[in-house]
Amino acid sequence: MEEVVQLIREDLEKLEISIEKLLTTRIPFIRDVVHHLTRSGGKRIRPILVILCSRLCGCRSDEHLPYAAIVEFIHTATLLHDDVVDNAVTRRGTATANILWGNEPSVLVGDFLFTKSFDLMVAHHNEEILKVMSKATTDLAEGEIMELLKTSDAQTLEEEYYEVIASKTAVLLSAACEIGALLGGVEHEKRIALRDFGFHMGMAFQLTDDLLDYTSTDRILGKDIGRDLKEGKVTLPLIHALKTATQTERESIEENLTKLHTTNEDFRKVKSIIEKYGGLDYTARISKEHIDAAKTLLNVFPASQYKKALVYLADHILARES
Repeated sequence: MEEVVQLIREDLEKLEISIEKLLTTRIPFIRDVVHHLTRSGGKRIRPILVILCSRLCGCRSDEHLPYAAIVEFIHTATLLHDDVVDNAVTRRGTATANILWGNEPSVLVGDFLFTKSFDLMVAHHNEEILKVMSKATTDLAEGEIMELLKTSDAQTLEEEYYEVIASKTAVLLSAACEIGALLGGVEHEKRIALRDFGFHMGMAFQLTDDLLDYTSTDRILGKDIGRDLKEGKVTLPLIHALKTATQTERESIEENLTKLHTTNEDFRKVKSIIEKYGGLDYTARISKEHIDAAKTLLNVFPASQYKKALVYLADHILARES
């Protein structure tokens, strides 16, 4: 990841300035909440994709920086809302905004970031980017609602899970890459290639995230290990195991999905069932298939340092531990 950061270090430094400049509000409290999230060690994957794809497509001005900031604003808004919905206590090892300030302020600051993002996009007069982001944010909201409706549902199908993660995660990474193509003014084939590259990256990112929830540690992951199970989230490792688990094992999983308080011992029991039926290996394989598809899509672009960085970033998603 350090290689990517070094390549676009100047852009990333300008991005931080741009975020501060664009976060205009007469209410200092809003800045306090946003700064709390940005200081907690976010990876900036989405704005990095905007920057790399813009440079890959020939954008040599700083026109991409406001859009990189906007994508990050939208992502931050979803984090604020997610933590309220999930009753989360920590994020990346730091107390969540809803714990520090309460649910109501967290939701309202998230709302501010959403509306601020569209205000900024309208001001930049790029109708095509506005269309892309409008669809992405609508899909994102639908994905969050679908996930909520599937809470603790052991009957969740694999296809339904893919639909959820496509909407709640992949669409925003896809939009980030497509923005880069639009700013670079490339032909339609390359625009679609980058859009789909981002989509596959997003699918792999969420698959890996769901895998790490069963394989990482609290210290590395930066959140409570097994949080998905505690929150009743039915992710691919669990779905795959449920297909072939015994009736007794299914009942055990269903019981733990609906428990008010899941213990570490409960988590270990469910994890052992997942491991028994290859749920972790299966999830890792599907994630790799998405990364392989993403990298293949870059073949329409000639060799460059930015293409190389995108390939590196794709591989990093599979290798990450947090």
